[in-house]
Amino acid sequence: MALIYTLVKRRDMSKGALEGAQLYYAQTSVTKRLDLNTICSRIEKYCTASRGEIILVLDGLIKVMNEALAEGESVHLGEFGSFRMVAGSKGASTPEEFEVSLIKKPRIVFYPGTMLIGTTQNAKFERYVPKKDAESA
Repeated sequence: MALIYTLVKRRDMSKGALEGAQLYYAQTSVTKRLDLNTICSRIEKYCTASRGEIILVLDGLIKVMNEALAEGESVHLGEFGSFRMVAGSKGASTPEEFEVSLIKKPRIVFYPGTMLIGTTQNAKFERYVPKKDAESA
């Protein structure tokens, strides 16, 4: 299956573009949502663990990850990838003027490992054309 994309017209972001110039850009979209029950069912096919055992392990992983990330640790899951929490801040003129309130809301960043990088390198794309656009073409 390929990644589905549509074309959207947006401001030309290239260097030296004329003011008001526009280009078409690809915008990928999600076609389906994979929920926890389906994930567990699929994992059951590859191992001897039951759905309940899989949910227990995933729940434990999430709890351990929450604790580790809150402590500023980077969570490495081998070839799957790693997670860490990052936050930027607004600036202050001097170190004495800096306050914790200048720090922005943290977010969790995922860095894919070798297992997932191959997926991105082998991605295929398919253009989605809404029926009304296809009829007029």
